[in-house]
Amino acid sequence: MSSGGRIEVLPNLEPAERFSVLAHELAHELIHKGERRKETCRTVRETEAEAVAFVVCHSIGLDTNTAASDYIALYQGDQTTLAESLEVIQKTSAEILRAIAPAQDPLR
Repeated sequence: MSSGGRIEVLPNLEPAERFSVLAHELAHELIHKGERRKETCRTVRETEAEAVAFVVCHSIGLDTNTAASDYIALYQGDQTTLAESLEVIQKTSAEILRAIAPAQDPLR
């Protein structure tokens, strides 16, 4: 859970799952704590955060299997929701990946 700049994760998660949850919650902190929260519904917010987590995990070689698509479906996200949010997903994923490995940033 993320709230007011603080992220809390269950302590008993496996390291890979913990990383994925952290990426998801960080995405919420980066894109859903300001005006954008008022402009979006829960389906969009959860779809965006989980898509960001998927991109970040995939980019570092972490296989999350079907967790991302299962989670997005749980919140009624679909291809249209993803397509409408691609720019936000890409920018947020890139921001997190730059913070993880700034020397490997292909945009520099």
